[in-house]
Amino acid sequence: MAIVKMSKFTLLAFDSQKEILLENLQKFQGVQFINLQEKITEELEFLKGAGDHKKASEIDEELVKVKFSLEFMNRFIEREKGFKAIKKGKKNLKYDEVKELSSKINWLVTYENLKKYDVRLNELKNEISRLEGEIEILRPWIKLDASFDDLKSIHSSNYFLGTINKNVADEFLENFNNHISVSYIEKLGVVKDEINLLIIYHKMFAEQSEDLFKQYGLSKVDLKYSGTPRDIIKDYEKRIENYKKEELHIVDKIKEYKDKIEELEIVYEYYKMEENKARVGENFLKTDKVLLFEGWTPEEKKIEFEDIIKQCCGNEYSIEFMKPSPEDNVPILLKNNSIVEPYEIITSIYSLPQYNEVDPTPLLAPFFFIFFGMMLSDAGYGAIMFIASALALRLLPLDESVQKFMRLFESIGISTVIWGMIYGSYFGDAPKLFFPGGIKPLWLDPAANPISVLLLAGIMGIIHLYVGLGIKAYELIRSGKVMDALFDVGFWYLTLTGIMLLLTGPSSGFSSLAVVGKYMAIIGAIGLVATQGRSNKGIVGKIAGGLFGLYGITGYLGDVLSYSRLLALGLATGLIGSSFNLMISLLGKGIFAWIFGIIIFLGGHIFNLAINALGAYVHACRLQYLEFFGKFYSGGGKQFTPFKAKNKYINIIK
Repeated sequence: MAIVKMSKFTLLAFDSQKEILLENLQKFQGVQFINLQEKITEELEFLKGAGDHKKASEIDEELVKVKFSLEFMNRFIEREKGFKAIKKGKKNLKYDEVKELSSKINWLVTYENLKKYDVRLNELKNEISRLEGEIEILRPWIKLDASFDDLKSIHSSNYFLGTINKNVADEFLENFNNHISVSYIEKLGVVKDEINLLIIYHKMFAEQSEDLFKQYGLSKVDLKYSGTPRDIIKDYEKRIENYKKEELHIVDKIKEYKDKIEELEIVYEYYKMEENKARVGENFLKTDKVLLFEGWTPEEKKIEFEDIIKQCCGNEYSIEFMKPSPEDNVPILLKNNSIVEPYEIITSIYSLPQYNEVDPTPLLAPFFFIFFGMMLSDAGYGAIMFIASALALRLLPLDESVQKFMRLFESIGISTVIWGMIYGSYFGDAPKLFFPGGIKPLWLDPAANPISVLLLAGIMGIIHLYVGLGIKAYELIRSGKVMDALFDVGFWYLTLTGIMLLLTGPSSGFSSLAVVGKYMAIIGAIGLVATQGRSNKGIVGKIAGGLFGLYGITGYLGDVLSYSRLLALGLATGLIGSSFNLMISLLGKGIFAWIFGIIIFLGGHIFNLAINALGAYVHACRLQYLEFFGKFYSGGGKQFTPFKAKNKYINIIK
């Protein structure tokens, strides 16, 4: 179980069969098309693109209407959120059911009504904004008890409405009253540093008055209204109140369309299917009557694929299946058993393998399982992860990608429980709060025996690195490069193993192992110096390359030291959890101790679980991506993306 074998196909069919063929292939969900537009050459200039741009444009117009309707209703109709929405999940419908139901839904009437409501709401909003702006203009003049019409009707006098800076207001008023004998001035209020004034003066003093206005910097306000400011404001406020009532009435009308949401979602999915079919034609080439398809399908689905073509085209087609060539960019589809499959998430985050590579997922899965559990290492936390993931999988209608993620956390939750029991960690040392001594570790106590745990981490790291090198050797041998496997892997095995025997032999009581290790290390080192520069030119270049290759042993030392994080994070989890438990024990006894103790226990351990689960996940991934993948993995594969219906609101099933 690894990378699914792919078959490349070339299909010729009549253009008249295009619609039924695409519809059935969309339901099939087992082919990925190759874009042939780039392959048009002078020899193939009689071929042209098969995209139906006109139809795609028409579908887009309909989609815009459906999307508007859904988004517009979502602004006013409260939908189920949070756990309720997750629990409800998406509705499952078959491809043909979506097509049939959408044909029976008169959604255009809904759209047209909603569009009218939208237009009217925008009109009301604009009018309310305009009136509120007018009120803000009028409010500083609300003390004016004369109507604007009365002011305009005065024949013998002029009037001035405006503002003056309050620093010069007294001087202006004194000067104005002294020089303009037939006049009337009223202060109507103060706005910041400006005083609002109403000035009425006889026309015979017009020139003198205007000169004084200019001299003291009065600013005239042109208010083109009828009635008094107070009456106008009241009228505008009344109109605003009525407009807002109309808004609420329209919103109530919109809410009556709540039962139309599901219908519109079905219509949306239908048009997305149709759009997908119209757009996918851009990958094909055609003559006036014949279509040319190229693409990929899993080998295991070849028979089913050809049966679908026969059902659609009868015998009026031609298909050829080919094995991928080295030049082909083959799409990648991973297939693993139910235990390994969740760990495909870890591989895909980094990069999918290339078609000629080994799928690293089955090989990284046991290491990730062990490393995560060793770093989080608390049986209580692991039990929470396992139970929460298991309940989510069994009670909630989750999307496929979320299901895979929950299964991953269910799996590593088990690992965390196991390592928590090995280390004797149950919400830190929480059992000590209830009985002396707590629960003893099954094997190791990281706080009491950190060196033993560090040694265990180092051994696991060495095994991890050796497996990575072994995969590299397998890939080289599989591609016929047996000597490269010996040079690039065999000599490293010999050198590294020899050094380990040389260092551990005397302390283990087997001095003969140290002697064997010494010769192994010497032979391996000589082999590395002799072969690591083999691609360089000249004897000096080859020796220099070989010495530089041998220097890579420091990289292996750094890699092994990287696994010390297995100890560090495990210690951090246990010690932080125990710190919260210590805080609880210091509270003493009594009702308040129980209340605050429960709060500290829940809050502290939820925080510790969240932060250390994230840390364990990140660092377990790091050990895979840098230390493990760095030994053999290139990646860069492109995921197999079959031609199928998209699922935004509804799960469309076969």
